Amino acid sequence: MDQHPKSKQPVSPPFRQLVRNFLIEMAIYGVLLVGYFYVALRFLGEPLKRLFDQSLLFYAISGLILIVVQAVVLEFITSWLFDFLGLNRLTSG
Repeated sequence: MDQHPKSKQPVSPPFRQLVRNFLIEMAIYGVLLVGYFYVALRFLGEPLKRLFDQSLLFYAISGLILIVVQAVVLEFITSWLFDFLGLNRLTSG
């Protein structure tokens, strides 16, 4: 971030720009999640059902792994898109 010439505090982007970027990010997340839902339902639905019927412990572990992988991939894709489009993100730090 740029610093204001008379102070040591960084200059933050305008509020309207942050809100616009937040809404763009939510739209991207929404599209990606809907796509993930249909892909997971189509390709993982039956194997996960069989795993649930056979071993509840492995089903739970698999579910947790899928949640973590989904979060990492989703964050990677949205970060890449924001960098590619040159949009600011609301972050602390």
